[in-house]
Formats: sequence, C-alpha cells, structure tokens
Amino acid sequence: MFHRATIGGLAAAAILSITATAQPAGATYNRPFVSSDAAQTITDTCIATAREWDVRLAVAVVDPFGILIDFHSMQGASETSGTTALLKAKTAARWRRTTAEVNRMVTTGQNIAPEWIGDFPQPGAVPIIIDGVVAGAVGVGGLGGNPHNYGIPCAVAGIEAALGSGFTPD
Repeated sequence: MFHRATIGGLAAAAILSITATAQPAGATYNRPFVSSDAAQTITDTCIATAREWDVRLAVAVVDPFGILIDFHSMQGASETSGTTALLKAKTAARWRRTTAEVNRMVTTGQNIAPEWIGDFPQPGAVPIIIDGVVAGAVGVGGLGGNPHNYGIPCAVAGIEAALGSGFTPD
C-alpha cells in the first residue's frame, strides 16, 4: 500500500521528467509584448500631446490579448471616453489593424464579424506591431466626431516615444 507522500513523490518525479525533456521544434512561440513601462510612456505622451492640442480624451494600452496594461482619462473627457478607448484598443489588437480599417471592413460589408463578436470598429486605435507580430494596441476615446481625428496621431506619438520613430499604423 502506498502512502500519500509516496504517491505525491511519484507524481512530482513524473512532472520533473516531463518538464526536463527537450521541446520539439515549433512547440512554443515567443512573441513581443508591450512592457508596462512602454505602455506608461505611450499613455503619458498621448496625454501630453492632447494637452498641446487642447483636447480631452482617454487612452488605453492593451497587450496582444486585449488585457489592459495602462490607462488614463483626462479631466473633462466625455463620460464614454474611457470605455471606448479600451474597446478600440482591444479591437485593434484582435484584428491586427487600425480600427479605421476594421470600420471600413464593416461599413463596406467586406467583414461584419467585428460587430457580431462585440468588437468596437470605430476609428481611434492602432495595433503595436513589432517584427511583424502584434505586441499590443493603443486606443484613444473621447473625440467623437472631431474632424481633426486626433486619436491616431496621438497614439502614434506615444508609440514612437516608447518604441522609436518611424512607426506607421498602416
């Protein structure tokens, strides 16, 4: 008869032997993620840029899976700014393209799935792509109907401050 400690010891040995074996080629995938420091730089830069333009907005930075990393809503931003910033960022991360492009796909009927699955295909967010892989996304909310479309330039300014110049959203 085995004692619980013996059974536990056997299970631990089995786990160790499984984890000690070499992984076959392609069994794992390493991808870039936006760090929390980079996300804060993106948010801070976008907010500073918005202050220069005298607009009030909210900024959300998410990881590749849409998990919130950093967020700020300026005093005086609209009530829905924060919600739309986060929804836009999640949508850009999921679809790996700007929400302006996702909006175009939906409005032309090319692909209306973003609406069916609860995404928010409204302009104002860009994915952060590093080495061809989505590392996160930035969403800007609160500029509804603003003819100057400050959201994308604000997001790009933040991304360039955190990750270097030359970033283009499309």
